[in-house]
Amino acid sequence: MYGRAALAGLVLGVLAFAADHCHGLLAVAMVLVSSSGLAWGAAALVLAFAAANERTGVGGRRAAAGAAVTVLAVATLVYYGVIVVDGDRWRGGTLDDGSSADAMALRSIATATAFWLAASAAGGVVLGLLGHAIRRSGPRAAAVAAGAAGALLAGQAALRLIQMSGYDQRFLSELAPWAAETAAEVALAAVLSVALLRRGAHRPHWGWYAAATVTLLAVALAGWSVVETVRATGY
Repeated sequence: MYGRAALAGLVLGVLAFAADHCHGLLAVAMVLVSSSGLAWGAAALVLAFAAANERTGVGGRRAAAGAAVTVLAVATLVYYGVIVVDGDRWRGGTLDDGSSADAMALRSIATATAFWLAASAAGGVVLGLLGHAIRRSGPRAAAVAAGAAGALLAGQAALRLIQMSGYDQRFLSELAPWAAETAAEVALAAVLSVALLRRGAHRPHWGWYAAATVTLLAVALAGWSVVETVRATGY
């Protein structure tokens, strides 16, 4: 279980680094599948859902949460580890006084790594418990958990769509590929949560699922807004 989760994290971390070096439509596609909140969160949720089938009770919840945290933490460590080894983003800069900026750049990478590891722990536990609830809980609880998971996975993209709606009309044609990518994230979050709910132990309660999705999307938007603010201010 943890081996699969670690392998998934390794693949995500490497692909996310590769996505940073892509351009045009390839960059759009790579962000969708490997370098977005949806991609990482979906991997964590799916592995948590799978782990919930291997164990029951408290052990099952721990296994699901552990699998989700492992995916996100390993992906974070691999992504920033490759950045450090590659050196292109931090080596060779200079400060105003002409001295090397390498130490400052490495501190920035270390801070970002710590921030995302903390986010991986918190988000992984939440996604892990949601994945377990979708698989093991009663009909209403499973539907609410699936709605919450879908809202959480769609939150980052939904926030960016809202932000894009305020951009000047002159830039919309340039943003079209990225708008399509973010819309695809929202749609895929819904598809994944529905698919997992249908594979759960009970007949889905779609009314509860829809109500949970709409209600908790506001919470997800607020959470992702905080994350984006922290990223914009340099952690």
